[in-house]
Amino acid sequence: MQNMATQSAAIADCTRSMLQREGSLLVPAVARIVPESEQKSFNTKVIRSLGVFDSRMHLVGMHEAVWEMGNEAERQLFQESIPSVPRYMIPRWKRLLYEPRVGILDKV
Repeated sequence: MQNMATQSAAIADCTRSMLQREGSLLVPAVARIVPESEQKSFNTKVIRSLGVFDSRMHLVGMHEAVWEMGNEAERQLFQESIPSVPRYMIPRWKRLLYEPRVGILDKV
């Protein structure tokens, strides 16, 4: 059990490191190089391919990430970019879909 907890913590650290690098290096590079219209087109294709369940999980995950950052400009952009009905459903989807699958990671 101790070995599993240690390995889980190592995976969590590695994932945090990857996300930090992605946010500080990859995302700005793509934003600078790829035209905004192509980024939007790609985002739309990805969201369409997710399906209903996965797109709801993704939206809740995005909401969690934006609110965790504490950046008011990002929060405002989220509010402007996401239609009101899905935004209204986020707490329900979080409780019913997201937390049962992702909540276990909060204990790590």
